[in-house]
Amino acid sequence: MIAVVVVNESPTSARRVAGLSVPLRAMLALQAAGATSLVCVGDEARAWAEAARADDRVQVNVGALASSPSEPYVAVAGDVVIDTRSAKQLLARAGVLFDGRDVVAVHRASLWEGAPLDDAGDGALDPASFPLMMRVRDDASATRAEERLLDGLRKPQDGIVSRAINRHLSLRVTRVLARTALRPNQLSAGILPFGVAAAVLAAQGTWATMALGGLCFNAQSVLDGCDGELARLTFRGSRTGEWIDTIGDDFTNYGFFAGAAVGLHRAGLGALPVWAGVVGVGAGVVASLIEYRYLVRIGSGDLLKYPLGFGNDPGADAANDTGVKRLLGLARPLFKRDFFVFATMLCTVAGFWATAVMLVLFAVGAVLTLSAVLRSEWARGGRVP
Repeated sequence: MIAVVVVNESPTSARRVAGLSVPLRAMLALQAAGATSLVCVGDEARAWAEAARADDRVQVNVGALASSPSEPYVAVAGDVVIDTRSAKQLLARAGVLFDGRDVVAVHRASLWEGAPLDDAGDGALDPASFPLMMRVRDDASATRAEERLLDGLRKPQDGIVSRAINRHLSLRVTRVLARTALRPNQLSAGILPFGVAAAVLAAQGTWATMALGGLCFNAQSVLDGCDGELARLTFRGSRTGEWIDTIGDDFTNYGFFAGAAVGLHRAGLGALPVWAGVVGVGAGVVASLIEYRYLVRIGSGDLLKYPLGFGNDPGADAANDTGVKRLLGLARPLFKRDFFVFATMLCTVAGFWATAVMLVLFAVGAVLTLSAVLRSEWARGGRVP
């Protein structure tokens, strides 16, 4: 369907919310929701059409018209902040969204023939039925819209620590970063030094450096949420970004525990940490390489798309679920990265033996993950489902 954005302010004077001008955000949300083309209508239609064509995120055709198109279309007012979920609902539903003063959006099947957009007519939809479709006319409403956009970045699959701590911190950082020119992939690369520092510090063999390494490890985990948040907030998600994020996380995980194994050995804990490190890192790397092969074949870099076959995984089969699978599914929150990184940080502060216990648990978890990956590969015959 054609998506119309009514623009009466120039691109240079339009209000910005979370780093994007409001009309451009509407265009990108409508495109992400499935609009086949974009049309700018209004006093500044030509200027906005040119600005949209110059933006590398806009991938559909963009036109400028004096009035609405004759084909079926969806129209959104240029001062309305809309998210992708609301845009999908609007594209799928006929009706008028009326906020009590003006039309926020309209879904029509024919030319409006000059009918004013502030004429809601009968049968108006309830604004509360849309996740986010909010008119922005002053700083206060812009702030509220930004807060709702940021709140919408939370994921249902967030782990315990992410929901309680990490996401609160990362969203504050993302709010600031969205107002800069920083790209998500640049941020992903900028986070990597935290992982390197964590590994190097952990390998030194003193309590202070081990604890500092744990803090860097957890800081990387917190900041790791920012690149994805920034990508979704500014519509700059990419397969390259997925791969940078996935490989960066694995590099940090394996690097830290390898460093911790060396550091604990230097601290006088003997050969056990070394063997735990070798087993854990070795099993983890093998599992990751197998998972990477699968992701390459499906054209994704998102590790959550690998079907381990239990819990909430895409490959889980409830009908053939075994007791072991159910147990693994229940325990899976404990294997989520946010939880074990946070727990590792606490252990590094508690002392060498607590860190050694976490290293052994990491090794056990890596072996269990590798066994789950191998079972998944065997069940699928190495094929993509």
